[in-house]
Order: sequence, then C-alpha cells, then structure tokens
Amino acid sequence: MREFSLPALYEVPADGNLTDIVRRNAAQHPDVAVIARKVAGAWQDVTAREFLAEVHTAAKGLIASGVQPGDRVGLMSRTRYEWTLLDFAIWSAGAITVPVYETSSPEQVRWILSDSGATACVTELDGHTAAVESVREALPALKHVWQIEGGGLAELGRLGQDVSDATVEERGSLARADDPATIVYTSGTTGRPKGCVLTHRSFFAECGNVVERLRPLFRTGEC
Repeated sequence: MREFSLPALYEVPADGNLTDIVRRNAAQHPDVAVIARKVAGAWQDVTAREFLAEVHTAAKGLIASGVQPGDRVGLMSRTRYEWTLLDFAIWSAGAITVPVYETSSPEQVRWILSDSGATACVTELDGHTAAVESVREALPALKHVWQIEGGGLAELGRLGQDVSDATVEERGSLARADDPATIVYTSGTTGRPKGCVLTHRSFFAECGNVVERLRPLFRTGEC
C-alpha cells in the first residue's frame, strides 16, 4: 500500500488547549461574529466577545457547583448553539465533556455516565432528563443535572455569580494539548459502548490546519 503524507500546516503548542480559541478570538476580534443562533425564528449573530462571556458565565456555574478539574460532565442534547457553548464552558471549568446521543436509552445513559464517572450532566429536553433521572440511583457519582430547556443555563448563571473571571482563566488554562477534552462512546454494536478519549490536540489540530489550508475563507485568519 502506498502512503502519502504532508507536514502539518499548523502545530498545536504543547501547553495549548481548546479554550485558547475563544479567548484569543475575543481578544483579537471581539466584534466579529463567530457563531449564530436562532432566536424567535430569526438567526442572530454572536460576537467573539459575547460568546466568551456566555462561556465564562456557564463555566462559573459549573465551578460553583463543585465541578473539579478532570471531572467528567455528560452532555445529552441535539446539535444546537448551547451544545457548543457548554462544550467550551466544560473545558473552561477544567473538566471533560462526555457526549450522550440524544436517542440513547436509559440503559445506555446509565452505562455511559457510570463508566465515565460523570459528576454532572446537562440535558436538553424533558425526555432526556427523564432518562437520566430514571437511572439516577445507579449513578452515585452524579451530583447535578441541568436541563437546557428547563432554565439550566440561567441556573448556572445564578450559581456562578460569586466566581471570579480569574478563577475561570486559571481553570481553563490547566489542560495541556495531550490531556483529554472529550470521551466519546462507541455505538456498542459489538458489546457495551467503549469510551474513546479525544485530546485537546486532536480537535485543535483539525481546526488549526483547516484554517491554514482555507485561509481565504476566514476573514480574520484565526481559528
């Protein structure tokens, strides 16, 4: 088999992690829209500065609730703005995201949250929360469950009011490139789902190299 390779266009610094992206964008391009969300049926831009502020607000709530560096936090939701927001918030709290597919059965939810040792979980809809609560007795490590469509982000905002920006900055800088960012569980077609660890480097390298290769598409030239 013939193999063809090229050197990477972007090298992830050894001390870098994914929270660097939102911090750097907010510092260098605060008024540039980095994402859009649908509000009352209309798409609304979110600037780099606004996104970082929302990430920090959620991260403060997680920290105030007792989420520690290296803790696993489940995230059971469809693809939506809040998923991205919470992913970065979990990393900014120094924790690790454990995605749970939105159609997972209660037994699958139990296994993933138990095997990963998740100490908290964010769900999206009533049905997702019900699935988690139905197996809660089998999850002694799980201390908190917040629901996106049940005021969960607002609750995190209230909980984190006394946490300083400096605390979030410190937590967000703890992870290094080769530390776990996410634990993704397999479908389990040949047995119980197995946790696959994805590092900050693996995500960061994809992002950085895409930006370098497609630089004309990025107005700011930043990842």
